[in-house]
Amino acid sequence: MKIFMNRIAKDTARLTIVSFILQGLGLFLNILVSNKLGTASVGVMTLIFSLFSFIMVLANGNIFISTSRFVSEELGSGSKNVKHIMSLSLGFALVLSSVFSIASFGLARVITEYAGGDPRLALSVKIIALSLPPAAVGSCIRGYFNGNRNVTVPCVGDIIEFAAKWLSLMFGTVFLLDRGLSIYIMIASSILIGEAVSCVYYVVKYLDEYSRFSVLPEGAPRIKKVPAYLKLSLPIVASGYVQMIMSSLNEALVPIALVNYNSSTERAMSEYGMFEAMIIPTVFYPAVILTSLSNILIPEIAGASSAGNTERVKSLIKKIFERSFCYSFFISGMLLTAGKNIGTVICPSDSLVGETLVKMFPVVPFIYLEIVLEGIIKGLGKQNFSTLNSLCEYIIRILCVIIFVKLFGFTGVLISYYASNIYSNIVRIAFVCKTTGIPFDIGAYIVKPFILCFFCCQIALAATRFIAFSSLLLETIIYLCTAAIIFVIAYELEKKLFSQKASAVNEAITEL
Repeated sequence: MKIFMNRIAKDTARLTIVSFILQGLGLFLNILVSNKLGTASVGVMTLIFSLFSFIMVLANGNIFISTSRFVSEELGSGSKNVKHIMSLSLGFALVLSSVFSIASFGLARVITEYAGGDPRLALSVKIIALSLPPAAVGSCIRGYFNGNRNVTVPCVGDIIEFAAKWLSLMFGTVFLLDRGLSIYIMIASSILIGEAVSCVYYVVKYLDEYSRFSVLPEGAPRIKKVPAYLKLSLPIVASGYVQMIMSSLNEALVPIALVNYNSSTERAMSEYGMFEAMIIPTVFYPAVILTSLSNILIPEIAGASSAGNTERVKSLIKKIFERSFCYSFFISGMLLTAGKNIGTVICPSDSLVGETLVKMFPVVPFIYLEIVLEGIIKGLGKQNFSTLNSLCEYIIRILCVIIFVKLFGFTGVLISYYASNIYSNIVRIAFVCKTTGIPFDIGAYIVKPFILCFFCCQIALAATRFIAFSSLLLETIIYLCTAAIIFVIAYELEKKLFSQKASAVNEAITEL
């Protein structure tokens, strides 16, 4: 188990480092665009990205998750007929993405009318339609490498896609925006370029893999025919559709509700832009380690479950729970103590960012735990529960937006996040514990993380309180780094002491 956990830790670290860099650059670029075009323009850009993401998910069909899970289960079962599984996955990805590509291209004007009526958006939808097949193929191959536990290829692919997408977008923003090129076309073109370039990379890497595993002896595959594949993959597709449809509906309602409350489109889009492009990315930025871990958990748990190794699954989930609770409590404490300073650094022109980061600290553990809980649930193959729970989560969120934004404005958006995340993730925790037979350890999951978080925050505050800093940015960086170092040291010491105590108890029991 120790070797097993070390392998997970190494793969998670690789994915985390890449994600930290890419998401950090993405947040930085959002800030640059905000400074150049204004926060209201960032809100418009966010809405466009949401529309394109909606079309992408419909055409993609959650193929990354399904391929990752099916490949891992195939390897875990012993048959190892990966060639057959990949032929089914690639065929499904191409058919589904081609259908939506043709439909999006033909219905571009209709989509434009429902999305605001700007005629420049129609051409953007057509451009994005061309990117759907390469995006689906790239996601499918990426899922293969993730299921095969070769995380280096997805890491490099993410870097290539990000670089191609953002370099083209920034080039257009700096040199072409003032010459009449619309932001819609720039965003769509950047997405097409990013998906096409990364797809070429994935195909080249996959062809090299295919030449290796296609000549190996093959047993009878777990998924033999197309109907069996559809029976297993359609619940995963449905889960992605439900989440994206409800998420898109929520994102469309938020700016509308803010406009009705503020009676000012400029202020409403500014608040929406700050929330979606600055606040939410900042909250989720430290969670990239959990996102990377979740992507690793899906094939690991699926493979162990396929092999019938329930003890391995239980042990893994217990360790993941302990570490995820500790980490999420720590980040929550960081937002409480340094959220205002972080917000001022990100957006000095408006205090809303900093104030909101502080207000969101109680719900951060629930938001973070959802990431690993979804990985566990999907690895266990309980996709139908995931879909139903996500549906309930978004229904609560949408109802809160409709009711509370009208009464309290932007505060209503925070209420929607509180209500939906707390409810849905308590349900997820209860479901995982019941399904796996793991008891919920309040001491290990609540008390210890809270004490550790409080200790780290107080020591870091005391260590930096009497230092005269030359700038707010330097003060914030020093405080966050100090707290992070104390957290790592305290966590490792506690884990070592617990391990020694457990060893002593085991030795005493053996002697008896």
